[in-house]
Amino acid sequence: MVGQYIKSSKVINQSFDGNYVNLSTSSTVDDIGKSGIRKWVKYLKIVAKVFHQGLFNRPDLAYITLTSNGPGLIKDAGIVFIFQLLGLPHVFHFHNKGVKKYSQTLFGKFLYPFVFKKAQIILLSPLLFSDIENYVSETRVHYCTNGILDMRFAVKDEYSSKGPIEILFLSNLIRSKGVLDLLGACSLLKNSTVNFRLTIAGGEGDISSVELEKLILKYDLEDYIIYKGKVQGEDKKSVFHKADIFVHPTHEDCFPLVLLEAMQAGLPIISTYEGAIPEIVEDGVTGLLVPFKSPAKLANAILVLCENPVLREAFGKAGKEKFQREYTLEKFENRFVRILSSIN
Repeated sequence: MVGQYIKSSKVINQSFDGNYVNLSTSSTVDDIGKSGIRKWVKYLKIVAKVFHQGLFNRPDLAYITLTSNGPGLIKDAGIVFIFQLLGLPHVFHFHNKGVKKYSQTLFGKFLYPFVFKKAQIILLSPLLFSDIENYVSETRVHYCTNGILDMRFAVKDEYSSKGPIEILFLSNLIRSKGVLDLLGACSLLKNSTVNFRLTIAGGEGDISSVELEKLILKYDLEDYIIYKGKVQGEDKKSVFHKADIFVHPTHEDCFPLVLLEAMQAGLPIISTYEGAIPEIVEDGVTGLLVPFKSPAKLANAILVLCENPVLREAFGKAGKEKFQREYTLEKFENRFVRILSSIN
């Protein structure tokens, strides 16, 4: 998503004379993560194109959104080799993390010293520096928080306790996003006096919709939870507008853009101390943070906001103000241009 913002940004493209090379070897979403001869042929064509651009156009700076680990890192390392071979100044923009964890593997021990050797780095937050600190001094690191498009949400003007308190979880059904913890929290909440309803919106991941429905029945939560499936466009706006609280109890994240969407919608947020989230969601100011994999503490945080409409309103308005101050697409574009200009 952010890569597309950069490519289509008038501000960025008016600031730099850029040539773009698509490094993806996948033609469709279903191709992602799969291997095969066709993808290797496509990769070799990409490598040849990057080499040609670097040799004959001689850019002042080569920019790549480097994959932090796994097969994607191995693929990207081939591109970095070309940068180093041709002596091109280069910068890595990380949108994920996992360097520290992968550095214990054989490939990691070999690749990271080579890959990071001469690169400038753009991270999404100072909270993420520890992931790469073994390979890069902070003098080579620049910080550029993300921003998103204005989704033109309707103004939220009611934070009452009438009717069920609407809780929203919006993410693909992936275990690491904490959806199972949320079910556990809801099973505790149903024994309280709070009147709530949870909407789960997102496509299937490593949890299928069938498995989710079975878990809802197992916890006896069918009267409390609605599964919407994947939502886009006006349907996505609608679930945000109807919500009173946004919950994202993730175990593994970097800089979740969905939190920016929730802030833009004026929602108080409950999330975890993971990645850059403590920078995005200020605990006690724009929302509440809890340890991940802690359904009891998650349930307590939800209970606090369900029972306190004044606090929900204060958090929601503070989050919206912070979004306008720091996380609009315009703010991101200006930060990005300033950083690349300083490197160049």
